[in-house]
Amino acid sequence: MAPVKQNKINGVSFVAARDLVDSTHVAPVVKVNANYAAIMPFGFIKNLEHPEIIHNTDRQWFGETRAGAEQYISELRKAEIKVMIKPQIWVWGGEFTGEIMMTTEEDWKALEDAYSSFILEYADMAEKVNAEIFCIGTELELFVKFRPKYWSQLIKKIKAIYKGKLTYAANWNEFAKTPFWDQLDYIGIDAYFPLSDKKTPSYEDCLEGWKSHKPIIEKLSKQLDRPILFTEYGYRSVDYSGRQPWVSD
Repeated sequence: MAPVKQNKINGVSFVAARDLVDSTHVAPVVKVNANYAAIMPFGFIKNLEHPEIIHNTDRQWFGETRAGAEQYISELRKAEIKVMIKPQIWVWGGEFTGEIMMTTEEDWKALEDAYSSFILEYADMAEKVNAEIFCIGTELELFVKFRPKYWSQLIKKIKAIYKGKLTYAANWNEFAKTPFWDQLDYIGIDAYFPLSDKKTPSYEDCLEGWKSHKPIIEKLSKQLDRPILFTEYGYRSVDYSGRQPWVSD
C-alpha cells in the first residue's frame, strides 16, 4: 500500500445533536479554518461485558443515526468541508470502551457480529457519500487485543465496500500495540497525552512534555511508512489540564 500524500488535515469533531443542522452550525467550523470534520454516528452497549450494539434507531438523537450523519455531511459539503466518518460506541454509564471484554467465546462471536453490522452500515454510507476517510473503530483496546483475526477480516470486508482512506482511532497509550496499521492508510491516535503535572503549565512546559511522546510516534510512522492522524485531541481550560487530559469530571 502506497503512503498517503496530501495536504495537512485540520479537522474538528462535529458532535451529534438532537436535530437537523444548517449553515449556522457549520459556520464555526469554517471560522477556525478547518478543512475536515469528523462525523460520529453512535452505537450503544449496555455494559462492558454485553455483546449487543444498538444503533441507527429512532430512539437515538438524530445526529447519532445514519440519516443524521448524511444530513450533517450534506451541510458540510456546501462549505467545502471534507469528512471523516468515525462511528463510535458508547457504553451506558460512560464506562471506557477500551475495557469492553467478553467472558465467553459465544459472547465474543456475538459482539463481532454486532460490531460488523454496525461498522459495515457506516462503511456503506461512507462510500455512498464519498467520505474522504473512514475510521473503523475508536479506543477498543481489549477488543483489538483479544480478537486480532476478527479485525483483520473486518478490514477486508470494509475495503470490499468502501474505497477511500482508512484509519483506526487508537487511544494515546494503545497505538503502539495496535496490530493492523499496515492494513490501513493512517495511524490514528486519540492524542490525550499527559504533558505536565503543573497546575498551570506554560507553552514551554507543554512542548517539553511532548518530548517523551514524539519520538515514539515518529518511529512508528517511519517504521510502517504511514502518516500520523490525530483522530482526537484536546486540553481543557482548567487547572492541571496537562496531567490527565482524558478526565472530564
